[in-house]
Amino acid sequence: MMPDEIDVPHAVVRVLEEAGIQFVFGMPGGDTGRIFDALYDSSAIQTILVRHEQVGSIMAEMYGRLTGKPGVVMGQGIFLACNALFGTLEAIKGASPMLLLGDFTDMAPFQHHAPYQAGTGEHGNHDLRNLLASATKYTAAVYEPKQAMQTMQLAIKHATTGAPGPVAVIFASRSFAGTVKLRRPPRVYATDRHLVGSTVRPASADVARIADALLASASPVILAGNGVHASRAWPELAQLAELLAIPVATTATGKSAIADVHPLALGVFGNWGQQVANEVVSTADTVLVVGSRLAPTDTCFENPELLDADRQKFLQIDVEPLNVGRHFPVAAGIVADARESLAALVAELTPRLTSRLRETAERRRAHLAELKTLHRYFAQPEQRSDDVPLRPERVITELSRRLDERAVVTMDAGANRLYMTHYFQCRGAGTVYQPSSIGGMGYALPAAMGAKLAAPERDCVAVCGDGGFAMTMNALFTAAQYRIPVATVVLNNSVLGWVKDGQRRRGNRFIASELGRQDYARIAQAMGCAGVRVESIKELVAELDRVRDVKEPVVLDVVTTEEAPFWQVQSPFAKEGPGGE
Repeated sequence: MMPDEIDVPHAVVRVLEEAGIQFVFGMPGGDTGRIFDALYDSSAIQTILVRHEQVGSIMAEMYGRLTGKPGVVMGQGIFLACNALFGTLEAIKGASPMLLLGDFTDMAPFQHHAPYQAGTGEHGNHDLRNLLASATKYTAAVYEPKQAMQTMQLAIKHATTGAPGPVAVIFASRSFAGTVKLRRPPRVYATDRHLVGSTVRPASADVARIADALLASASPVILAGNGVHASRAWPELAQLAELLAIPVATTATGKSAIADVHPLALGVFGNWGQQVANEVVSTADTVLVVGSRLAPTDTCFENPELLDADRQKFLQIDVEPLNVGRHFPVAAGIVADARESLAALVAELTPRLTSRLRETAERRRAHLAELKTLHRYFAQPEQRSDDVPLRPERVITELSRRLDERAVVTMDAGANRLYMTHYFQCRGAGTVYQPSSIGGMGYALPAAMGAKLAAPERDCVAVCGDGGFAMTMNALFTAAQYRIPVATVVLNNSVLGWVKDGQRRRGNRFIASELGRQDYARIAQAMGCAGVRVESIKELVAELDRVRDVKEPVVLDVVTTEEAPFWQVQSPFAKEGPGGE
Protein backbone atom coordinates (compact mmCIF):
# COMPACT_ATOMS: atom_id res chain seq x y z
CA MET A 1 0.00 0.00 0.00
CA MET A 2 1.36 3.42 -1.01
CA PRO A 3 2.12 5.69 2.00
CA ASP A 4 0.42 9.08 2.30
CA GLU A 5 3.78 10.82 2.37
CA ILE A 6 6.78 10.29 0.09
CA ASP A 7 10.14 11.99 -0.40
CA VAL A 8 10.62 13.97 -3.62
CA PRO A 9 13.16 11.73 -5.42
CA HIS A 10 10.95 8.67 -4.92
CA ALA A 11 7.91 10.73 -5.94
CA VAL A 12 9.63 11.60 -9.23
CA VAL A 13 10.47 7.94 -9.83
CA ARG A 14 6.88 6.97 -9.00
CA VAL A 15 5.59 9.26 -11.78
CA LEU A 16 8.00 7.68 -14.26
CA GLU A 17 6.85 4.21 -13.24
CA GLU A 18 3.18 5.16 -13.53
CA ALA A 19 3.85 6.50 -17.04
CA GLY A 20 5.23 3.10 -18.05
CA ILE A 21 8.77 4.35 -18.63
CA GLN A 22 11.31 1.51 -18.65
CA PHE A 23 14.66 3.27 -19.05
CA VAL A 24 16.49 6.37 -17.87
CA PHE A 25 19.56 7.27 -19.92
CA GLY A 26 22.18 9.59 -18.52
CA MET A 27 25.01 10.44 -16.14
CA PRO A 28 24.62 11.39 -12.47
CA GLY A 29 25.60 14.94 -11.60
CA GLY A 30 24.57 17.78 -9.33
CA ASP A 31 21.31 17.28 -7.50
CA THR A 32 20.08 14.66 -9.97
CA GLY A 33 22.14 12.22 -7.94
CA ARG A 34 19.22 12.17 -5.52
CA ILE A 35 16.86 10.92 -8.24
CA PHE A 36 19.42 8.35 -9.37
CA ASP A 37 19.58 7.17 -5.76
CA ALA A 38 15.79 6.69 -5.76
CA LEU A 39 16.05 4.75 -9.03
CA TYR A 40 18.17 2.21 -7.14
CA ASP A 41 14.93 1.12 -5.45
CA SER A 42 12.92 0.78 -8.67
CA SER A 43 12.35 -2.67 -10.11
CA ALA A 44 10.46 -1.25 -13.11
CA ILE A 45 13.06 1.19 -14.49
CA GLN A 46 16.56 0.34 -15.66
CA THR A 47 19.21 3.05 -15.54
CA ILE A 48 21.56 3.11 -18.54
CA LEU A 49 24.86 4.88 -17.90
CA VAL A 50 26.19 6.64 -21.00
CA ARG A 51 29.63 8.18 -21.47
CA HIS A 52 28.30 11.42 -22.93
CA GLU A 53 24.94 13.15 -22.62
CA GLN A 54 24.67 13.41 -26.41
CA VAL A 55 24.47 9.63 -26.62
CA GLY A 56 21.88 9.54 -23.84
CA SER A 57 19.73 12.13 -25.58
CA ILE A 58 19.78 10.21 -28.88
CA MET A 59 18.94 6.93 -27.16
CA ALA A 60 16.04 8.65 -25.37
CA GLU A 61 14.79 10.24 -28.59
CA MET A 62 14.77 6.92 -30.43
CA TYR A 63 13.12 5.12 -27.53
CA GLY A 64 10.37 7.75 -27.66
CA ARG A 65 9.96 7.38 -31.41
CA LEU A 66 9.43 3.64 -31.22
CA THR A 67 7.33 3.38 -28.07
CA GLY A 68 5.30 6.59 -27.98
CA LYS A 69 6.34 6.96 -24.32
CA PRO A 70 8.79 9.70 -23.37
CA GLY A 71 12.41 8.64 -23.55
CA VAL A 72 14.14 10.02 -20.46
CA VAL A 73 17.63 11.53 -20.36
CA MET A 74 18.85 12.77 -16.99
CA GLY A 75 21.95 14.59 -15.84
CA GLN A 76 23.32 17.76 -14.38
CA GLY A 77 21.44 20.69 -15.88
CA ILE A 78 24.27 22.58 -17.54
CA PHE A 79 25.49 19.43 -19.29
CA LEU A 80 22.04 18.67 -20.60
CA ALA A 81 22.06 22.16 -22.14
CA CYS A 82 25.59 21.67 -23.51
CA ASN A 83 25.50 18.07 -24.61
CA ALA A 84 21.95 16.72 -24.73
CA LEU A 85 20.49 19.22 -27.18
CA PHE A 86 21.36 16.96 -30.12
CA GLY A 87 18.62 14.44 -29.31
CA THR A 88 16.35 17.21 -28.03
CA LEU A 89 16.45 19.11 -31.32
CA GLU A 90 15.86 15.89 -33.23
CA ALA A 91 12.83 15.24 -31.05
CA ILE A 92 11.29 18.69 -31.50
CA LYS A 93 10.90 18.37 -35.28
CA GLY A 94 10.87 14.59 -35.40
CA ALA A 95 7.84 14.56 -33.06
CA SER A 96 9.43 12.18 -30.57
CA PRO A 97 8.19 12.27 -26.97
CA MET A 98 11.15 12.93 -24.69
CA LEU A 99 11.77 14.07 -21.12
CA LEU A 100 14.91 15.86 -19.93
CA LEU A 101 15.46 15.85 -16.18
CA GLY A 102 18.11 18.20 -14.84
CA ASP A 103 18.93 20.52 -11.98
CA PHE A 104 19.93 24.15 -11.48
CA THR A 105 22.98 23.18 -9.34
CA ASP A 106 22.02 26.33 -7.44
CA MET A 107 23.71 25.52 -4.10
CA ALA A 108 21.02 27.28 -2.06
CA PRO A 109 21.22 29.57 -0.13
CA PHE A 110 24.13 30.86 -2.23
CA GLN A 111 22.36 30.83 -5.61
CA HIS A 112 22.49 34.63 -5.87
CA HIS A 113 26.26 34.61 -5.33
CA ALA A 114 26.98 32.93 -8.68
CA PRO A 115 28.13 29.51 -7.44
CA TYR A 116 30.06 27.16 -9.70
CA GLN A 117 27.87 25.63 -12.48
CA ALA A 118 24.68 27.32 -11.28
CA GLY A 119 21.94 27.87 -13.87
CA THR A 120 19.33 30.00 -12.13
CA GLY A 121 19.76 33.02 -14.41
CA GLU A 122 20.89 35.29 -11.57
CA HIS A 123 23.82 37.65 -12.05
CA GLY A 124 26.87 35.56 -12.89
CA ASN A 125 24.86 32.38 -13.54
CA HIS A 126 23.85 30.90 -16.87
CA ASP A 127 20.12 30.88 -17.61
CA LEU A 128 19.39 27.16 -17.86
CA ARG A 129 15.62 27.50 -18.16
CA ASN A 130 15.83 29.73 -21.22
CA LEU A 131 18.57 27.59 -22.78
CA LEU A 132 16.34 24.52 -22.64
CA ALA A 133 13.11 26.38 -23.41
CA SER A 134 14.49 27.38 -26.81
CA ALA A 135 14.76 23.70 -27.79
CA THR A 136 11.70 22.09 -26.18
CA LYS A 137 7.90 22.09 -26.34
CA TYR A 138 7.76 22.98 -22.66
CA THR A 139 10.29 23.68 -19.90
CA ALA A 140 9.38 23.87 -16.23
CA ALA A 141 11.27 24.84 -13.10
CA VAL A 142 10.51 23.09 -9.81
CA TYR A 143 10.96 24.80 -6.44
CA GLU A 144 8.55 22.97 -4.08
CA PRO A 145 8.19 19.26 -3.16
CA LYS A 146 4.63 18.74 -4.39
CA GLN A 147 5.32 20.85 -7.47
CA ALA A 148 8.00 18.28 -8.41
CA MET A 149 5.49 15.46 -8.73
CA GLN A 150 2.71 17.40 -10.41
CA THR A 151 5.06 19.19 -12.81
CA MET A 152 6.45 15.82 -13.88
CA GLN A 153 2.93 14.66 -14.70
CA LEU A 154 2.23 17.82 -16.69
CA ALA A 155 5.54 17.49 -18.52
CA ILE A 156 4.71 13.95 -19.65
CA LYS A 157 1.32 15.19 -20.88
CA HIS A 158 3.08 17.91 -22.90
CA ALA A 159 5.49 15.37 -24.35
CA THR A 160 2.74 13.03 -25.55
CA THR A 161 -0.15 15.32 -26.48
CA GLY A 162 -0.79 16.65 -30.00
CA ALA A 163 2.47 16.63 -31.91
CA PRO A 164 4.78 14.79 -29.50
CA GLY A 165 8.08 16.37 -28.54
CA PRO A 166 10.71 17.01 -25.89
CA VAL A 167 10.05 18.66 -22.53
CA ALA A 168 12.42 19.59 -19.71
CA VAL A 169 12.01 19.70 -15.95
CA ILE A 170 14.68 21.48 -13.89
CA PHE A 171 14.86 20.98 -10.14
CA ALA A 172 16.03 23.58 -7.65
CA SER A 173 17.98 22.07 -4.78
CA ARG A 174 15.37 23.04 -2.19
CA SER A 175 12.62 21.23 -4.11
CA PHE A 176 14.12 18.03 -2.72
CA ALA A 177 13.63 19.20 0.86
CA GLY A 178 10.60 17.98 2.73
CA THR A 179 8.12 15.42 1.46
CA VAL A 180 5.10 15.18 -0.84
CA LYS A 181 1.93 14.84 1.23
CA LEU A 182 -0.29 13.05 -1.26
CA ARG A 183 -3.70 13.69 0.32
CA ARG A 184 -3.38 17.38 1.16
CA PRO A 185 -4.44 20.02 -1.40
CA PRO A 186 -3.36 20.31 -4.09
CA ARG A 187 -4.18 16.61 -4.29
CA VAL A 188 -1.93 14.21 -6.15
CA TYR A 189 -3.53 11.62 -8.47
CA ALA A 190 -2.13 8.66 -10.38
CA THR A 191 -0.25 9.75 -13.48
CA ASP A 192 -2.28 7.68 -15.93
CA ARG A 193 -5.42 9.56 -14.91
CA HIS A 194 -3.85 12.76 -16.25
CA LEU A 195 -2.83 11.24 -19.59
CA VAL A 196 -6.18 10.01 -20.94
CA GLY A 197 -8.03 11.44 -23.92
CA SER A 198 -5.20 13.19 -25.71
CA THR A 199 -5.75 11.89 -29.26
CA VAL A 200 -6.98 14.51 -31.73
CA ARG A 201 -9.76 12.94 -33.82
CA PRO A 202 -10.90 14.11 -37.27
CA ALA A 203 -14.09 16.00 -38.00
CA SER A 204 -16.48 13.97 -40.15
CA ALA A 205 -17.09 16.87 -42.55
CA ASP A 206 -13.36 17.19 -43.23
CA VAL A 207 -13.08 13.45 -43.81
CA ALA A 208 -15.98 13.55 -46.29
CA ARG A 209 -14.40 16.41 -48.27
CA ILE A 210 -11.11 14.59 -48.68
CA ALA A 211 -12.90 11.36 -49.58
CA ASP A 212 -14.86 13.19 -52.28
CA ALA A 213 -11.67 14.63 -53.73
CA LEU A 214 -9.93 11.25 -53.83
CA LEU A 215 -12.89 9.60 -55.53
CA ALA A 216 -12.99 12.34 -58.15
CA SER A 217 -9.27 12.13 -58.88
CA ALA A 218 -7.92 10.47 -62.02
CA SER A 219 -4.32 10.19 -60.78
CA PRO A 220 -3.97 10.66 -57.02
CA VAL A 221 -0.78 10.17 -55.02
CA ILE A 222 -0.12 10.04 -51.28
CA LEU A 223 2.94 11.78 -49.80
CA ALA A 224 3.70 10.27 -46.40
CA GLY A 225 5.98 11.98 -43.89
CA ASN A 226 7.38 11.42 -40.43
CA GLY A 227 3.93 12.05 -38.95
CA VAL A 228 2.95 8.56 -40.08
CA HIS A 229 5.72 7.20 -37.86
CA ALA A 230 4.79 9.50 -34.98
CA SER A 231 1.18 8.27 -34.96
CA ARG A 232 2.09 4.66 -35.84
CA ALA A 233 -0.30 4.88 -38.76
CA TRP A 234 1.44 2.31 -40.98
CA PRO A 235 -1.45 -0.19 -41.30
CA GLU A 236 -4.01 2.56 -41.93
CA LEU A 237 -1.83 4.16 -44.62
CA ALA A 238 -1.51 0.85 -46.45
CA GLN A 239 -5.25 0.21 -46.13
CA LEU A 240 -6.14 3.54 -47.70
CA ALA A 241 -3.62 3.08 -50.51
CA GLU A 242 -4.89 -0.43 -51.27
CA LEU A 243 -8.54 0.62 -51.20
CA LEU A 244 -8.21 2.93 -54.22
CA ALA A 245 -4.80 1.74 -55.51
CA ILE A 246 -3.20 5.09 -54.72
CA PRO A 247 0.61 5.11 -55.10
CA VAL A 248 2.52 6.19 -51.99
CA ALA A 249 5.73 8.20 -52.00
CA THR A 250 7.47 9.19 -48.78
CA THR A 251 9.61 12.05 -47.67
CA ALA A 252 13.15 11.15 -46.62
CA THR A 253 12.19 11.17 -42.93
CA GLY A 254 8.98 9.33 -43.78
CA LYS A 255 10.91 6.48 -45.40
CA SER A 256 9.30 3.17 -44.41
CA ALA A 257 5.90 4.79 -43.75
CA ILE A 258 5.03 2.06 -46.23
CA ALA A 259 7.35 -0.84 -47.03
CA ASP A 260 9.41 -0.18 -50.17
CA VAL A 261 8.49 -3.69 -51.38
CA HIS A 262 4.75 -2.92 -51.30
CA PRO A 263 3.28 -2.93 -54.84
CA LEU A 264 1.94 0.62 -54.34
CA ALA A 265 5.16 2.02 -52.84
CA LEU A 266 7.18 4.51 -54.87
CA GLY A 267 10.05 4.96 -52.44
CA VAL A 268 11.28 8.40 -51.43
CA PHE A 269 10.43 11.39 -53.64
CA GLY A 270 12.17 14.75 -53.84
CA ASN A 271 15.84 15.69 -53.76
CA TRP A 272 17.23 12.19 -53.28
CA GLY A 273 14.24 10.24 -54.44
CA GLN A 274 13.46 7.41 -56.80
CA GLN A 275 12.91 8.40 -60.40
CA VAL A 276 9.56 6.64 -60.50
CA ALA A 277 8.44 8.45 -57.34
CA ASN A 278 9.21 11.85 -58.78
CA GLU A 279 7.53 11.02 -62.08
CA VAL A 280 4.30 9.84 -60.42
CA VAL A 281 4.26 12.80 -58.03
CA SER A 282 4.88 15.32 -60.80
CA THR A 283 2.06 13.97 -62.97
CA ALA A 284 -0.55 13.49 -60.21
CA ASP A 285 -3.69 15.61 -60.30
CA THR A 286 -4.42 15.19 -56.56
CA VAL A 287 -1.83 15.08 -53.77
CA LEU A 288 -2.75 13.83 -50.28
CA VAL A 289 -0.06 14.88 -47.80
CA VAL A 290 -0.01 12.91 -44.55
CA GLY A 291 2.14 14.04 -41.65
CA SER A 292 4.62 16.23 -43.51
CA ARG A 293 5.41 19.94 -43.64
CA LEU A 294 6.76 19.48 -47.20
CA ALA A 295 10.06 21.15 -46.43
CA PRO A 296 12.15 22.54 -49.33
CA THR A 297 14.49 19.53 -49.17
CA ASP A 298 11.48 17.27 -49.73
CA THR A 299 10.10 19.20 -52.69
CA CYS A 300 13.26 19.90 -54.70
CA PHE A 301 13.10 23.45 -53.38
CA GLU A 302 9.45 23.77 -54.33
CA ASN A 303 10.16 23.05 -57.98
CA PRO A 304 6.79 23.55 -59.74
CA GLU A 305 7.64 20.76 -62.17
CA LEU A 306 7.41 18.40 -59.21
CA LEU A 307 4.67 19.96 -57.09
CA ASP A 308 2.45 22.87 -58.09
CA ALA A 309 -0.67 23.92 -56.19
CA ASP A 310 -2.00 25.69 -59.31
CA ARG A 311 -2.14 22.53 -61.42
CA GLN A 312 -2.57 19.97 -58.62
CA LYS A 313 -5.19 19.73 -55.87
CA PHE A 314 -3.56 19.46 -52.44
CA LEU A 315 -5.19 17.68 -49.50
CA GLN A 316 -3.46 17.51 -46.14
CA ILE A 317 -3.63 15.65 -42.83
CA ASP A 318 -1.64 16.98 -39.88
CA VAL A 319 -2.08 17.08 -36.11
CA GLU A 320 -0.68 20.64 -36.09
CA PRO A 321 -3.10 23.21 -37.60
CA LEU A 322 -0.28 25.54 -38.64
CA ASN A 323 1.19 22.87 -40.90
CA VAL A 324 -1.97 22.50 -43.00
CA GLY A 325 -1.53 24.67 -46.08
CA ARG A 326 1.69 26.10 -44.67
CA HIS A 327 3.81 25.81 -47.82
CA PHE A 328 1.28 24.69 -50.43
CA PRO A 329 -2.36 25.90 -50.30
CA VAL A 330 -4.85 23.08 -49.79
CA ALA A 331 -8.33 22.37 -51.12
CA ALA A 332 -9.24 20.43 -47.98
CA GLY A 333 -7.55 19.43 -44.78
CA ILE A 334 -7.93 17.37 -41.63
CA VAL A 335 -6.40 18.61 -38.37
CA ALA A 336 -6.09 15.40 -36.39
CA ASP A 337 -3.93 12.42 -35.59
CA ALA A 338 -2.79 10.68 -38.78
CA ARG A 339 -3.83 7.21 -37.68
CA GLU A 340 -7.32 8.32 -36.70
CA SER A 341 -7.68 10.32 -39.92
CA LEU A 342 -6.59 7.54 -42.24
CA ALA A 343 -8.85 5.04 -40.48
CA ALA A 344 -11.76 7.47 -40.84
CA LEU A 345 -11.05 7.86 -44.56
CA VAL A 346 -11.02 4.08 -45.03
CA ALA A 347 -14.36 3.82 -43.20
CA GLU A 348 -15.83 6.64 -45.31
CA LEU A 349 -14.61 5.31 -48.66
CA THR A 350 -15.23 1.57 -48.28
CA PRO A 351 -19.04 1.63 -48.73
CA ARG A 352 -18.70 4.07 -51.62
CA LEU A 353 -16.63 1.79 -53.84
CA THR A 354 -18.24 0.83 -57.16
CA SER A 355 -17.29 -1.64 -59.86
CA ARG A 356 -16.05 1.29 -61.96
CA LEU A 357 -13.77 2.48 -59.18
CA ARG A 358 -12.42 -1.05 -58.69
CA GLU A 359 -11.64 -1.33 -62.40
CA THR A 360 -9.86 2.03 -62.27
CA ALA A 361 -7.85 0.82 -59.30
CA GLU A 362 -6.74 -2.30 -61.16
CA ARG A 363 -5.57 -0.20 -64.10
CA ARG A 364 -3.57 2.00 -61.72
CA ARG A 365 -1.86 -1.04 -60.22
CA ALA A 366 -0.90 -2.39 -63.63
CA HIS A 367 0.37 0.99 -64.82
CA LEU A 368 2.44 1.48 -61.67
CA ALA A 369 4.04 -1.95 -62.03
CA GLU A 370 5.06 -1.05 -65.60
CA LEU A 371 6.54 2.27 -64.46
CA LYS A 372 8.56 0.62 -61.70
CA THR A 373 10.01 -1.88 -64.17
CA LEU A 374 10.76 0.89 -66.66
CA HIS A 375 12.62 2.98 -64.07
CA ARG A 376 14.46 -0.01 -62.54
CA TYR A 377 12.95 0.49 -59.11
CA PHE A 378 15.69 -0.51 -56.63
CA ALA A 379 17.38 -2.41 -59.46
CA GLN A 380 19.99 -0.01 -60.83
CA PRO A 381 23.18 -1.43 -62.43
CA GLU A 382 25.45 0.16 -59.78
CA GLN A 383 23.71 -1.94 -57.11
CA ARG A 384 25.43 -5.01 -58.62
CA SER A 385 28.89 -3.44 -58.87
CA ASP A 386 31.88 -5.66 -57.99
CA ASP A 387 34.27 -2.71 -57.74
CA VAL A 388 36.89 -2.59 -55.00
CA PRO A 389 37.07 -0.48 -52.89
CA LEU A 390 33.43 -1.36 -52.44
CA ARG A 391 30.71 0.94 -53.70
CA PRO A 392 28.11 2.06 -51.13
CA GLU A 393 25.27 1.10 -53.50
CA ARG A 394 26.39 -2.55 -53.42
CA VAL A 395 26.92 -2.59 -49.66
CA ILE A 396 23.47 -1.11 -49.02
CA THR A 397 21.78 -3.49 -51.47
CA GLU A 398 23.41 -6.53 -49.85
CA LEU A 399 22.34 -5.26 -46.44
CA SER A 400 18.71 -4.79 -47.46
CA ARG A 401 18.58 -8.36 -48.80
CA ARG A 402 19.52 -9.74 -45.41
CA LEU A 403 17.05 -7.91 -43.19
CA ASP A 404 13.47 -9.00 -42.63
CA GLU A 405 10.31 -6.91 -42.40
CA ARG A 406 10.78 -6.33 -38.65
CA ALA A 407 14.40 -5.17 -38.58
CA VAL A 408 14.99 -1.57 -37.50
CA VAL A 409 17.58 0.42 -39.42
CA THR A 410 18.92 3.75 -38.18
CA MET A 411 20.75 6.10 -40.52
CA ASP A 412 23.32 8.75 -39.86
CA ALA A 413 23.83 12.12 -41.53
CA GLY A 414 26.04 12.85 -44.52
CA ALA A 415 26.45 11.32 -47.95
CA ASN A 416 25.93 7.83 -46.52
CA ARG A 417 22.36 8.84 -45.61
CA LEU A 418 21.64 10.00 -49.15
CA TYR A 419 22.75 6.64 -50.49
CA MET A 420 20.69 4.82 -47.87
CA THR A 421 17.66 6.96 -48.67
CA HIS A 422 17.98 6.14 -52.36
CA TYR A 423 19.16 2.52 -52.41
CA PHE A 424 18.00 0.82 -49.20
CA GLN A 425 14.80 -1.10 -49.94
CA CYS A 426 13.00 -1.68 -46.65
CA ARG A 427 10.81 -4.76 -46.33
CA GLY A 428 8.57 -3.54 -43.53
CA ALA A 429 6.75 -0.40 -42.46
CA GLY A 430 8.03 1.56 -39.49
CA THR A 431 11.55 0.20 -39.81
CA VAL A 432 13.82 3.01 -41.05
CA TYR A 433 14.72 6.11 -39.01
CA GLN A 434 17.12 8.97 -39.51
CA PRO A 435 17.93 12.31 -37.89
CA SER A 436 14.93 14.27 -39.11
CA SER A 437 15.50 17.70 -37.62
CA ILE A 438 19.04 19.06 -37.43
CA GLY A 439 20.39 16.10 -39.38
CA GLY A 440 23.48 15.77 -37.22
CA MET A 441 26.24 13.22 -37.59
CA GLY A 442 26.64 10.62 -34.87
CA TYR A 443 22.96 9.67 -34.66
CA ALA A 444 22.85 6.13 -36.01
CA LEU A 445 24.67 4.07 -33.35
CA PRO A 446 22.99 5.51 -30.21
CA ALA A 447 19.64 5.45 -32.02
CA ALA A 448 20.03 1.75 -32.83
CA MET A 449 20.86 1.08 -29.18
CA GLY A 450 17.75 2.95 -28.05
CA ALA A 451 15.70 0.99 -30.58
CA LYS A 452 17.07 -2.34 -29.36
CA LEU A 453 16.15 -1.54 -25.76
CA ALA A 454 12.65 -0.53 -26.89
CA ALA A 455 12.22 -3.61 -29.13
CA PRO A 456 14.63 -6.36 -27.99
CA GLU A 457 12.97 -8.94 -30.24
CA ARG A 458 13.91 -7.05 -33.42
CA ASP A 459 17.24 -6.86 -35.26
CA CYS A 460 18.56 -3.29 -34.95
CA VAL A 461 21.21 -2.06 -37.37
CA ALA A 462 22.99 1.29 -37.51
CA VAL A 463 24.40 2.47 -40.84
CA CYS A 464 26.84 5.37 -40.76
CA GLY A 465 29.87 6.90 -42.35
CA ASP A 466 33.22 6.82 -40.62
CA GLY A 467 32.92 10.52 -39.76
CA GLY A 468 29.62 10.10 -37.96
CA PHE A 469 30.67 6.85 -36.30
CA ALA A 470 33.75 8.51 -34.79
CA MET A 471 31.58 11.21 -33.21
CA THR A 472 29.62 8.85 -30.95
CA MET A 473 31.59 5.61 -30.94
CA ASN A 474 31.97 6.09 -27.18
CA ALA A 475 28.46 4.59 -27.17
CA LEU A 476 30.13 1.21 -27.73
CA PHE A 477 31.26 1.30 -24.10
CA THR A 478 27.61 1.45 -23.05
CA ALA A 479 26.63 -1.22 -25.58
CA ALA A 480 29.33 -3.51 -24.22
CA GLN A 481 28.51 -2.80 -20.56
CA TYR A 482 24.80 -3.56 -20.91
CA ARG A 483 25.22 -6.14 -23.68
CA ILE A 484 22.99 -4.26 -26.09
CA PRO A 485 23.21 -6.43 -29.22
CA VAL A 486 23.18 -4.02 -32.14
CA ALA A 487 25.03 -4.23 -35.45
CA THR A 488 26.80 -1.17 -36.85
CA VAL A 489 27.78 -0.99 -40.52
CA VAL A 490 30.43 1.68 -41.04
CA LEU A 491 30.87 2.87 -44.63
CA ASN A 492 34.53 3.73 -44.20
CA ASN A 493 35.90 5.85 -47.04
CA SER A 494 38.32 7.82 -44.84
CA VAL A 495 36.80 11.20 -45.76
CA LEU A 496 33.91 13.46 -44.91
CA GLY A 497 32.13 12.47 -48.10
CA TRP A 498 29.63 15.29 -48.48
CA VAL A 499 32.23 17.92 -47.60
CA LYS A 500 34.88 16.55 -49.96
CA ASP A 501 32.33 16.18 -52.76
CA GLY A 502 31.59 19.88 -52.46
CA GLN A 503 35.28 20.73 -52.47
CA ARG A 504 35.76 18.58 -55.56
CA ARG A 505 33.12 20.67 -57.33
CA ARG A 506 34.94 23.84 -56.30
CA GLY A 507 38.21 23.05 -58.02
CA ASN A 508 39.58 20.22 -55.83
CA ARG A 509 40.49 22.55 -52.97
CA PHE A 510 40.59 19.87 -50.28
CA ILE A 511 40.80 21.07 -46.69
CA ALA A 512 39.54 19.57 -43.40
CA SER A 513 37.75 16.76 -45.23
CA GLU A 514 40.20 13.83 -45.05
CA LEU A 515 40.00 11.63 -41.95
CA GLY A 516 42.86 9.21 -42.57
CA ARG A 517 42.69 5.42 -42.55
CA GLN A 518 41.31 3.94 -39.35
CA ASP A 519 40.54 0.33 -38.47
CA TYR A 520 37.25 0.67 -36.61
CA ALA A 521 36.90 -3.10 -36.24
CA ARG A 522 39.99 -3.21 -34.02
CA ILE A 523 38.81 -0.15 -32.08
CA ALA A 524 35.48 -1.89 -31.46
CA GLN A 525 37.27 -4.98 -30.22
CA ALA A 526 39.31 -2.87 -27.79
CA MET A 527 36.05 -1.39 -26.45
CA GLY A 528 34.61 -4.81 -25.64
CA CYS A 529 32.58 -5.40 -28.81
CA ALA A 530 32.97 -7.66 -31.81
CA GLY A 531 34.63 -6.04 -34.81
CA VAL A 532 35.05 -7.28 -38.39
CA ARG A 533 36.96 -5.60 -41.23
CA VAL A 534 35.41 -5.97 -44.71
CA GLU A 535 37.47 -5.06 -47.80
CA SER A 536 36.25 -7.29 -50.65
CA ILE A 537 33.03 -8.51 -52.23
CA LYS A 538 33.72 -12.00 -50.91
CA GLU A 539 34.10 -10.70 -47.36
CA LEU A 540 31.03 -8.48 -47.75
CA VAL A 541 28.81 -11.36 -48.80
CA ALA A 542 30.16 -13.59 -46.04
CA GLU A 543 30.25 -11.13 -43.14
CA LEU A 544 27.01 -9.16 -43.66
CA ASP A 545 25.06 -12.12 -42.30
CA ARG A 546 26.28 -10.92 -38.89
CA VAL A 547 23.62 -8.20 -38.89
CA ARG A 548 20.92 -10.82 -38.24
CA ASP A 549 20.13 -12.26 -34.81
CA VAL A 550 23.01 -10.41 -33.16
CA LYS A 551 23.97 -11.68 -29.70
CA GLU A 552 26.53 -8.97 -28.86
CA PRO A 553 27.35 -5.50 -30.18
CA VAL A 554 29.25 -5.85 -33.45
CA VAL A 555 30.88 -3.36 -35.81
CA LEU A 556 31.32 -4.18 -39.50
CA ASP A 557 34.00 -1.80 -40.77
CA VAL A 558 33.39 -1.80 -44.54
CA VAL A 559 36.06 -0.11 -46.62
CA THR A 560 34.31 1.86 -49.38
CA THR A 561 35.38 4.12 -52.21
CA GLU A 562 35.37 7.88 -51.85
CA GLU A 563 34.51 8.06 -55.55
CA ALA A 564 30.78 8.07 -54.84
CA PRO A 565 29.73 11.73 -54.94
CA PHE A 566 26.34 12.58 -53.47
CA TRP A 567 25.08 14.26 -56.63
CA GLN A 568 24.92 10.84 -58.32
CA VAL A 569 21.69 10.23 -56.41
CA GLN A 570 20.37 13.78 -56.62
CA SER A 571 17.17 14.21 -58.61
CA PRO A 572 17.28 16.34 -61.77
CA PHE A 573 14.35 18.25 -60.23
CA ALA A 574 16.71 19.43 -57.44
CA LYS A 575 19.89 20.19 -59.32
CA GLU A 576 18.99 23.78 -60.11
CA GLY A 577 17.84 24.57 -56.59
CA PRO A 578 19.79 25.95 -53.63
CA GLY A 579 21.47 23.69 -51.13
CA GLY A 580 22.92 21.33 -53.72
CA GLU A 581 25.94 20.80 -51.54
